[in-house]
Amino acid sequence: MKANNGRSGGQNYGELMFYERAAKILETLEQRKGSIKALTVGNSNLDPQEKPLMYALICQTLKYASVLAEIVNANPSVKDEKLGRRLELLLAHDLLFSKSGLRRKGANPKLNKAVSRHQSSLKAQLNKLRTDRNVESNEDLIPQHLQDEDTWTFRYARVNLLNTTIDKVKQQLSEDNYEEVAVSREDMRSALSKRTRKYAHDPDLEDVLVFPPGTELHKSQLYRTASIILQDKASCIPAHVLRPPPGSHVIDACAAPGNKTSHMASIMNNQGKIFAFDKDRRRLSTLVNLTDKAKCKIIEAKCADFLEVDPQDPTYADVEYMLLDPSCSGSGIVNRLDMLVDSYIAMVNGSNEKKPEVNQERLQSLAEFQAAVILHAMQFPKVKRISYSTCSVHEEENEAVVAQVLASQNAFTLAPADQVIPSWPRRGLQTAGLSAEQAASLVRTLPEDGTNGFFVACFVRDASASFNVTPRKRKELQTTASVPADANAGNKKPKNKGKYGESRKKKSAAEEPAKSANTRERQTKSPLKVALSAKHKGKKRPKRKSSVVGT
Repeated sequence: MKANNGRSGGQNYGELMFYERAAKILETLEQRKGSIKALTVGNSNLDPQEKPLMYALICQTLKYASVLAEIVNANPSVKDEKLGRRLELLLAHDLLFSKSGLRRKGANPKLNKAVSRHQSSLKAQLNKLRTDRNVESNEDLIPQHLQDEDTWTFRYARVNLLNTTIDKVKQQLSEDNYEEVAVSREDMRSALSKRTRKYAHDPDLEDVLVFPPGTELHKSQLYRTASIILQDKASCIPAHVLRPPPGSHVIDACAAPGNKTSHMASIMNNQGKIFAFDKDRRRLSTLVNLTDKAKCKIIEAKCADFLEVDPQDPTYADVEYMLLDPSCSGSGIVNRLDMLVDSYIAMVNGSNEKKPEVNQERLQSLAEFQAAVILHAMQFPKVKRISYSTCSVHEEENEAVVAQVLASQNAFTLAPADQVIPSWPRRGLQTAGLSAEQAASLVRTLPEDGTNGFFVACFVRDASASFNVTPRKRKELQTTASVPADANAGNKKPKNKGKYGESRKKKSAAEEPAKSANTRERQTKSPLKVALSAKHKGKKRPKRKSSVVGT
């Protein structure tokens, strides 16, 4: 028989049957036109009850793809069915590896019958493969790079101190049959191997617990009650570096989805004020929901572009701390699903596919934007401590941005290393514009450390200096400031007032109350802000990185 193989042929995507829809998803993944999660659990064309089943099938088929291909290719009679490569892999997976076998509900019975009549020969080939490779389990057949624990990050849980205590969380874990182990950083990987109910207290961050890679905590009572927040260790570093004391005023400039925001609220014991900015309403809504669940009471969410916020606005007159986590390349994020797709595509293309090259133009655009965000933050008159972080491993977005900012002004320097997680061994790169001492005050993490790739810097104000850009930088910015004032007219402002702080309706000129000279002066952008804004006029603002669990 000849099957559709997932090509819709003009049909609506939702009209395809289960395995044919799965084949269509594989085809889309091969073309790199979507992610596994977006095409399964985030796919509006799939029935809600079908989404987790489709997600599991796609992930497991990709994991076993090379094994399945070898088994199917050794059975010419399966090829005679003319199912097509994708349906062969999907159907063979469920026939050989799924506990429930081939799916019947919503599946094409002709496809099931076509592969079922070869069940004996396929199982015989699977047994032969295990014997030839001298392995006992099917999992041992999976390519080593897809099961190698060194490519996994640990599962981290941050204790939400607004809702509980570390001792109470440990007591609950004990009741849930988890065993706490005391291990050094060097022995963490061996002590917390996969599929063990053990955990350790992180050696660097006092409110973070470390679990074996892949530990499932979403169904736990601790997670459901927001007593723990599932957040990667690296993502927890910025708030610890910033350390705003209770009662302080803080700005989180690029705040969504909100894990770092809620972490600061926890450190501040819900005392003070956190202004959380994000210009994407949908992402800000996620922040509101997440921080509400975490019992944060001091967060004022604002749907606005941080670069458009006036540093002289009296609303922020008492802000002394800034957390900056602007858009970045996301090159440090470890994504097991991406690894599955990359491995599958390499198999399909005979291992000849090259990974996408780094887009240097985009990196440069991101670096300019990141530097602009930092320099803008430094204009707030009372700000004395700024944390800057990215989930990138690229020097261009990390040390190079720090060096550029340091060379552009003289009011802020880097906090000394003993204030920036001193127990953490991996520090910054000594690159152009940075001394060895300055590099040592920067923090880097890499996947081999058991975390996502991350970078953190902390700027502190020199009380004896006033903020002012260097003559050379000012000349550069004055050059870019000659862009016409209406070049950025296409950027729309939020229109509707919700719970995010922007005005519901813009007043007309007649309705606008008369402004005093002082008010007009206060609302005028500083020369630096005009220059920075002009530098980005006519350019598309770098995309905000997508929401990742634990950022």
